[in-house]
Amino acid sequence: MFLYYVLFIYKVDSDYFLAEVSFEAGNKVGGIWTVLTSKSAYIEQLCGKNYLAIGFYNPSQAAVEFIEATPPQYINDAIAEFGLEGVKIYFGKWTSANDVDIVLIDSKEFEKNHVNEVKNEFWDQFKIDSLNSPEDYNEPLAWAYVAGAFVEAISKHVGLKLVVQAHEWLSAGAILYLKSKQIPLPSVFTTHATVLGRAMAYSGEDMFSFINGAKVVDAAAPYKYGVAAKHFTEKAGANNATVFTTVSDIVRKEAELVLGKGADIVTINGIDLIDLPHQEDLDLLRFNAQKKLKNFVDGYFLPYYEFPRADLPVFTTAGRYEFYDKGYDLFIDALGQLDKSLSGDKYVLAMISVPSGTIGLKNEVVANYLTYLSIKSSLDEDVKNFDQLVTAFTDSNAKVLDKAYSKILNDTRRLSAQLTKQKPTNPPLCPFMLSYQESDDLIIKKLRENGLDNSQTNHVKVIFYPKYLTVGDELLNLTYNELLAASTAGFFLSKYEPFGYTPLEAASYMSMAFTTDHSGFGDYCEGNVKTTNPGIFIEKLVGKNRTDVVKHIAADMLNIVSMNEDARLKLRLSARQTAEQFGWAKFIPLYARAYDAALRAS
Repeated sequence: MFLYYVLFIYKVDSDYFLAEVSFEAGNKVGGIWTVLTSKSAYIEQLCGKNYLAIGFYNPSQAAVEFIEATPPQYINDAIAEFGLEGVKIYFGKWTSANDVDIVLIDSKEFEKNHVNEVKNEFWDQFKIDSLNSPEDYNEPLAWAYVAGAFVEAISKHVGLKLVVQAHEWLSAGAILYLKSKQIPLPSVFTTHATVLGRAMAYSGEDMFSFINGAKVVDAAAPYKYGVAAKHFTEKAGANNATVFTTVSDIVRKEAELVLGKGADIVTINGIDLIDLPHQEDLDLLRFNAQKKLKNFVDGYFLPYYEFPRADLPVFTTAGRYEFYDKGYDLFIDALGQLDKSLSGDKYVLAMISVPSGTIGLKNEVVANYLTYLSIKSSLDEDVKNFDQLVTAFTDSNAKVLDKAYSKILNDTRRLSAQLTKQKPTNPPLCPFMLSYQESDDLIIKKLRENGLDNSQTNHVKVIFYPKYLTVGDELLNLTYNELLAASTAGFFLSKYEPFGYTPLEAASYMSMAFTTDHSGFGDYCEGNVKTTNPGIFIEKLVGKNRTDVVKHIAADMLNIVSMNEDARLKLRLSARQTAEQFGWAKFIPLYARAYDAALRAS
């Protein structure tokens, strides 16, 4: 009923045209792609056909996300009068985003010939210091400048007032182009995370020390952290847009400190509830995913030793390889304390799904896994034949049945001996060869510091999986969503997280989810999610001693291990119900409010 009500108030044929500019439109890079694709159906509800996404042309991404189509007349007219040379414009449908209209801009040639002119123009107009900018600054700067010029061109042909929205510093150049050329179009600039805030957090700085007034962000900071050009571009975008928005209240406070401007409107991120599997489908997904995961775990550990795997709790963490930023150190330290607390038949599997550089599977993993699959296949065939014999024969053929049964027992003994012959080492912490020294890897080092080396005495078993999860990969053969569905709880303990989709995604796939009050999502939950058993838990970091934080996380882990399956199920169901409070239908009106404010102001 609520979903219907919110959709009902949308203007399906809006009286303005929305051009949404993002480097990640049609170009999957990170979290902004998730925001854009998940809200696409609701933007269509808001704007009808008066919507165009504008993105960066990346040939490899376009091949899987983009289908070229015949451009409408306003696109043809805009291309015809478009004045910048060395630019290729592609029009089509964005398949990952409900087939919304999208333009992809190839600005490589323009960048090569004109990027220094753009830098000079932006220095004159906005005092953006890009003198020593890194190489990865030029590409988005040139592209965004071209995107701004194309927005100017289409604004003359859509027949409606045009509002332009640009995401992050990578797209800020579009708004700055319009401002520099004195094109009076209403604009919205959205910051998902400030460049300087992320750089400081990545280096170990606690942004909450600044937010709470304990420290001051000085003028030298952008240079100290090597992000001056990006920072000043972002700052100019925030201060020159008609309306400035952030994705959480935490980022609003951060922007006040870092950019000198707080958000006019906070546009909370949501999820597409329509796209989530229904309960029955989710149950089936979970069953099949757990079956795959069990096969993998058996093949990984049984060649070394046996341990109880029935109802084995699975704790997962995932994200970009930002070791301190994403709180992997907290997760592993808590696992180390949990390991010391467990005894008897209490065991946990911890999956750390964090992509890194790899050069292939380790030979011992391949050999062990192939042996396991061979054994399993042989035994499955024996059991299948035995079942057929039981069905086909009467009691008078008991000798035949005894012979078949004896074969199963003999094969089991022989193959088990082959599988479990003494191995000289423990199961590896990582099944892949890294493209750098494993001993230098921060995750591996932290695991070993905590005594987590997959020895037989460890009650916490760990697998660091440094590959993007996909069906058909070399080993695990699970998608990320399948891993979430197979997990008991996801731990996403970020110390810097402007919003944080990962715990929301975990809860959506019926896994308990742990986040922190340093994340925009966790901060929002604390003030707005009202339920006695949320299934989503907020670990308190603000103002807390690190030792106490780790101790509390470990206690929460132990609590889950100690629960019976019914108690876990109740919390997993509650997590899903809590996630359903974050549908885009609830939050898209905030975007409508931003567009309306931009129109009114201009």
